[in-house]
Amino acid sequence: MELSAFATKVKALGCLIRGLTLAIAIVPASLAGTVLALDLNQHGLTGSWYNPAASGQGIELEVYQDAIAPGIGYLQGSWATFAVGWESGQRWYTFGGTVRTGQASSTFEIFQNAGGNFNAPPATQGVPIGTMVLTFYDCSTAVMEYQNLRLDALGPFPGWGPFSGTSPLVRLTPNITCSVDGASRPDVDFSYSGHWFDPAIPGQGLFVELNRIAEVSFVVWYTYAADGASQGVEGQRWYTGQGKFVPGSFTLPMTLYETTGGVIGGSPDPAFAIRTQGVGTATATFFDCHTAQLTFTFTEGSNAGASGTINLSRVGPTPQGCGADLS
Repeated sequence: MELSAFATKVKALGCLIRGLTLAIAIVPASLAGTVLALDLNQHGLTGSWYNPAASGQGIELEVYQDAIAPGIGYLQGSWATFAVGWESGQRWYTFGGTVRTGQASSTFEIFQNAGGNFNAPPATQGVPIGTMVLTFYDCSTAVMEYQNLRLDALGPFPGWGPFSGTSPLVRLTPNITCSVDGASRPDVDFSYSGHWFDPAIPGQGLFVELNRIAEVSFVVWYTYAADGASQGVEGQRWYTGQGKFVPGSFTLPMTLYETTGGVIGGSPDPAFAIRTQGVGTATATFFDCHTAQLTFTFTEGSNAGASGTINLSRVGPTPQGCGADLS
């Protein structure tokens, strides 16, 4: 399955790692009146999701099953997208909130981070800019409704908007462990999937997915320009990484991609055509279910010349079945 880091299907596509009218997508008629039966409180919903009508952007989800209490979990999400049409550049957001057993829909607060530098201090904190509702129809189909977004609302600027819209979502890669009844099947490889970050510089980080069915490792890296602290929201950067995944292997070489030119929500206007280029290479190494390392070299793009190593920790609790934890 060719992903080209969101390049062909989602072209390239908080303080955890925390328009022009915006395009309004209509929920497909095939979903109208669908009985909601999916259980949100399961790690199996973790993964990369996107709107096929708006390639070049998408969201990453991780569910920490029962993290709050039995039957109450926490969903952490990240959204790789672009500015509104009269601006330019990449934008990324984070969101999160509780999910409950027996419910297929929940509301989450959305945050925007700014003022950081690529793989360096200062730490940044998320500013709330709106809410979204995620509703899941099954393990591979969902709808995102974002409400009253005030985009780029940082400092004294009140932000563009408010904007609201609806976007149908499908999985980018095949479902591994999700089930309609919520009884996620543990999977040693997939359990490494989720959000990772460097505790020394909160406010940026990565989402990682290891998918044995597609035989692909997929990464979305939420960060900043080298001098992003001086650029405000325009200093945000996100990259994607893709490599071949061999089940049982936890040293993962990949190609890094940068995607530019789009607009939030997507647009058929040629002025907002997506452009994706390979900008470097990276290797992710997982030492166990809690610690990992990313080595990288950028040869092109907005962070060309940057190279280094990032020591990563898992953002949240380890899911059932991860690696040696399977026993």
